[in-house]
Amino acid sequence: MTAATAREGGFDPEQRAAFRELLQIFALHVEKHIANRVSRNVLDVYLGSVAGKKVLSGAIDRGAGEAIHAVIWVSDMRGFTKFSDNLPAPAVLALLNAYFERVAGAVLDHGGEVLKFIGDGLLAVFPFKGDESPSTVVERGLSAAMQALSAVEGLNADPPPELMDALAIGPIRSGIALHGGDVFFGNMGTSDRFDFTVIGRAVNEASRVEALTKTLGRAIVLTSAVAKHISRPLDDLGAHALRGLAEPMRLFSPSEADDP
Repeated sequence: MTAATAREGGFDPEQRAAFRELLQIFALHVEKHIANRVSRNVLDVYLGSVAGKKVLSGAIDRGAGEAIHAVIWVSDMRGFTKFSDNLPAPAVLALLNAYFERVAGAVLDHGGEVLKFIGDGLLAVFPFKGDESPSTVVERGLSAAMQALSAVEGLNADPPPELMDALAIGPIRSGIALHGGDVFFGNMGTSDRFDFTVIGRAVNEASRVEALTKTLGRAIVLTSAVAKHISRPLDDLGAHALRGLAEPMRLFSPSEADDP
């Protein structure tokens, strides 16, 4: 803070004391806002923007959360074991960071919420909210998947120096499943350790579908719950039995998402 006066002799001791008192009060106010901003930034980075806001607003009780309808994204890197078995840990970490930068970046670019990194896997959601139509939400999810595949191909074509050893083993590939359904979005865990995530049958189904991407030879596989909202042409992959489901699930894929 800078203050000036035209008074001869400058500020008197009483005035200077008043300035110091005001600055001390103002510093406390600024410190509070800085701490709040730091907390918000940390929570956004580790939990995602939506979950971070909920936790910062006080949603910190076990079981606290809400039921939402969303497009669920489950993806992983194909053949990750061959990379982890043949590369030192720093090279594996560099590979994962570069991969997630492209894949998770595509989710965030299209308004999705990244919830969890599980090894080489990614869990994300595109919640239905406001007056946004289901087709709009689904198209955002599919556009994100297409962008992710394109970005990974770009990484293969022009890798940074730190990935040269990894790509000497083989190209990076990804499998992505998109499913729609109701999930619980909130806290779960022990009394002293929580995880803010989504759970529900639809999440389990999405995980089962993602496991079929390699078998079906498609980098992106959609369930009928999301495919019915897509106007672009899709290939019908038929009905497939999924572990834990009584009835087979019909699956689809954009034709441009064939495995290379």
